[in-house]
Amino acid sequence: MTGLFKPCCIALSVLLLLGCSEGYPGEDAPLISPFDMGNEQRLLALNEIGADAHPERRWRFELMHGCRLEVGHKRGNSRQLKQVFELRRGMDVDVAFDEPDQTFDVHLLASAAADAPRLGTLLESEAWTDAVQADLLLQLLIRDCGVGTSAPAG
Repeated sequence: MTGLFKPCCIALSVLLLLGCSEGYPGEDAPLISPFDMGNEQRLLALNEIGADAHPERRWRFELMHGCRLEVGHKRGNSRQLKQVFELRRGMDVDVAFDEPDQTFDVHLLASAAADAPRLGTLLESEAWTDAVQADLLLQLLIRDCGVGTSAPAG
């Protein structure tokens, strides 16, 4: 019985593996580095992160004329809370763990100095990976703000 069992299992495994490829695209969509993105693409990526970063809050980002970053977040069914930041070169972004909330918070800093004041919270996430990805996207957004067009994205 074990002699027949092995070839049968192997044949069944091959058929199952071949069937698993059905429904998947032949090519994966290419990943784009945040360094190669434009600010509109970075905003789209930030909004994807912001939608899923925290189970109780949805974060939304919009870049307006003049490098004005509008950051909104909504908790449950409450009204949208918005902050507007005038982005300029020299600002920095920081990720810090918020012990009471158990979240990784992304803050906008006035400068890259060690004692730079926090200007506001841009994102709260339960996942460190979301926070550091948002950190990079925001740093590049600040770096490239005002280069090319600064029309509203979205």
